[in-house]
Amino acid sequence: MNTLIPLTRIFDAALNTNYDSERAQTFGVVPRADISEGDKEFRITMDLPGVRADDLEINLENQTLTVKATRENSMPEGFETRRRERPGATQFERSFTLGNSVDHDLIGASLDKGVLTLTLPKSDQSLPRRIEVK
Repeated sequence: MNTLIPLTRIFDAALNTNYDSERAQTFGVVPRADISEGDKEFRITMDLPGVRADDLEINLENQTLTVKATRENSMPEGFETRRRERPGATQFERSFTLGNSVDHDLIGASLDKGVLTLTLPKSDQSLPRRIEVK
């Protein structure tokens, strides 16, 4: 008996080609993020494919940093939809609680090739320092 799984089923499972775009629009899409820490700063890196800087909004309120974006996926003129796995318009939103170890005045953001990088410098109070003995 042949127990090989058809290659298309493997890709369907891995790529979830039965994507429900209406469900994604209803419940929203949360972009994944990597958070890393260096000696003097934290970095948050998020993949936001198809999002332009003009469609991106980053807000800081109290200790919460919120990233919001909208992405339009329209059909090119002269084409009609045969299958749609990507939602038409998608809104992204992700929030992070910062705490006191981040210098809120020096937070920076850059968007390059669909990758958002947030730079969160550590506050002077949270940096290690040597206490001199007298």
